[in-house]
Amino acid sequence: MISYFPPIPLNASKAIVHAFAEQVADRLGFGPGDPLEPLVARLGGRIEYRTPVVSEGRLPESISVEGPNRFTIFVASITSAGRDRFTIAHELGHLFLHFPLVSQQHPGGGMKATRWVNENDSIQQRAEWEANWFAAAFLMPAAKFLSAYSNCSASLPMVASRFGVSLPAAEIRAKTLGLVH
Repeated sequence: MISYFPPIPLNASKAIVHAFAEQVADRLGFGPGDPLEPLVARLGGRIEYRTPVVSEGRLPESISVEGPNRFTIFVASITSAGRDRFTIAHELGHLFLHFPLVSQQHPGGGMKATRWVNENDSIQQRAEWEANWFAAAFLMPAAKFLSAYSNCSASLPMVASRFGVSLPAAEIRAKTLGLVH
């Protein structure tokens, strides 16, 4: 029986996490707008869509990692394709950023991460921020985002469509890159 542990944050800066995410995307041959499902399968994972439990008021967005090439990403069955892409990339962020630390501290252990963490748990809040930073840069690398923004006449809906993300995700990335205030 495998024991599961929560993510262990890197406590790295946003810039370092962004750079790492872009390096991972390059190493995996993942480009803006590419489908994530084949990538997850190639990495040894699977994606499972689940119906939210209304009484909990939370979406089932999480990852369960049994080993480096054995993981399941859970996505809500009621969210948009752009939201789903961000969720999947967020969970990959946990896999690439946090699972190596978990496996180092708990050899043979697994990791479970959920987006819904206690707001008083600063360690897990930090892990969530890092996974969000990873997802943004993985899906929307800075140089390619800046180029698309320019080529699309600063139309964030067009940029969001080009990268396959939601408009709010594109807006946050544009703010992070100093394109809008």
